[in-house]
Amino acid sequence: MKSKIAIAACLTVAACLSNSECRAAIPEPVPVAEKIIKVYPSEDRKFTYTVDATLAPDLEKWVDKELMPVVFEWYPNVVALLPGDHYQAPEKVGLEFRDDMGGIPAYAAGNKLCMNVQWFRTQLKGEAKGCVIHELVHIVQNYGRAAGRNPKPSETPGWVTEGIADYVRWFIYEPKSKGAEITRANFERSKYDASYRTTANFINWVVESHDRDFLRKLNATAREGRYSEKVSTDSTGKTAEQLGADWKAANAKRLGL
Repeated sequence: MKSKIAIAACLTVAACLSNSECRAAIPEPVPVAEKIIKVYPSEDRKFTYTVDATLAPDLEKWVDKELMPVVFEWYPNVVALLPGDHYQAPEKVGLEFRDDMGGIPAYAAGNKLCMNVQWFRTQLKGEAKGCVIHELVHIVQNYGRAAGRNPKPSETPGWVTEGIADYVRWFIYEPKSKGAEITRANFERSKYDASYRTTANFINWVVESHDRDFLRKLNATAREGRYSEKVSTDSTGKTAEQLGADWKAANAKRLGL
């Protein structure tokens, strides 16, 4: 009898140990962050912006007080700057803070703008707003639509796509910052097709010295999938490469080189 009781006790202890081990092996549930999503309709109700700040609750106030006033003013401005025949820019735009973007500050895909939360925290007084303007330009550009509308679309060079976005940013949104200047320090490596702010400077030079309507024409051909040298020759009588040489020479003269 005593042996049966002992065996039962041992089994009970073993079961308890087993249950404890099982409980220890089961991972604690990971708490799910409460969603922080806010919808911002424009005053005229034409555009709606949705901001997901779930991963950046500390940036909610900055979004409300500083970022959204810029978006409200400048998204319609970008739409007006980059029109197109029978083209309607996205009326609903999403902005989301993410923590899985590595060293990329931001990117746009379709009508969604993704922002690197770590990078933005360091740039609230620096490049954060300008970065958002650049990506809003990409949303309005929408060059991917050409594949569905043009049976044989030509490929728009990346330097054109990024150059236009940085032209709007540096020469229209924040010209006083002079963030796309050609200087003695960067002159030697400056090429018209170097992309981003360098190409932005080139586009600005073409607009100011040759054709005030060049931006609209360049964007339209890219969005319709018919980019070619023709956009440069039709507007200025010169190829992009020839214009690039003239632009470089103009900067050399300005810098006294």
